[in-house]
Amino acid sequence: MDQNQEIYADGIGEISLSGGMVRMDLVSLVGSQQDQDNKPRLKNKCRVVLPPEGFLRSFSAMENLVKQLIDAGLVRPREGGDAAGSANPVRSNPPKSPNF
Repeated sequence: MDQNQEIYADGIGEISLSGGMVRMDLVSLVGSQQDQDNKPRLKNKCRVVLPPEGFLRSFSAMENLVKQLIDAGLVRPREGGDAAGSANPVRSNPPKSPNF
């Protein structure tokens, strides 16, 4: 029986290229704690390491999903985005939370 591990993250903290591999650190919010700049505090959850080809395939899949989210009206493109609207989408209804 296959067991898939599911990891929740609030976003990507850092993406870097090191040793020929793309490394993405997934981060999560730490409760209502804030850093010295009064921004929500984040902690590293895990790191995803991909070969460049795998990263490019993933990036393409994410671009396609962004287009679907825009078409569904769940997000809207930011001003100055590209013609397809896939650059820098923003949520059409931002969450109402003290963490944001």
